[in-house]
Amino acid sequence: MARDLRLSCRCGKLGGVATGVSPSNSNHVVCYCRDCQAFARWLGVDGIVDAHGGTEIVQIAPAQVRWNEGTEQLRCMRLAEGGLLRWYSDCCRTPVGNMVSAKIPFVGLPRTVFAVLPDAAVGPPLGVQARFAQGETPPGAHRYAPLGMIVGTVWKLSRWWLTGKGRPSAYFDDATGVPRVQPRVLTTSEREPLRPS
Repeated sequence: MARDLRLSCRCGKLGGVATGVSPSNSNHVVCYCRDCQAFARWLGVDGIVDAHGGTEIVQIAPAQVRWNEGTEQLRCMRLAEGGLLRWYSDCCRTPVGNMVSAKIPFVGLPRTVFAVLPDAAVGPPLGVQARFAQGETPPGAHRYAPLGMIVGTVWKLSRWWLTGKGRPSAYFDDATGVPRVQPRVLTTSEREPLRPS
């Protein structure tokens, strides 16, 4: 059954909703990649990653996300030129979405932005990119992303693209495809110390 899930930054200034979320129209992952770990370190707040450096993320179509309150708090950054657009709240530095571009109908919402995230709404999480995990590899996590997940994600992206689920977007201007906030791009000297060895 699809559910609407309330979204909020930690301090509550930025608020919204993820609509119609279900296991069939979402991916639920824990990503251990170096870039997700670097982003969490750059934000500088506790509770984003688990003990192994994993970020729990729900991936859905952009049209399912609406920010209704405090949109002036939205900020955006990239770890490098051409990297993922990583959105966060300026007020309390809560991560609130990862996207490639306006042309790809896909947004990853970190667990920390959900007020409540029932497993029934998104299914159990799947660990990916565990070759970058800190310490021992978490049980059941995959070194890369399993083929079944890749195929399923391509199918979802194709369906979302064909049905126009990339718009309206809470993150991009729908007419121009330009991010609603100018992204800050880190320099090499800013980025490299953030990445785990």
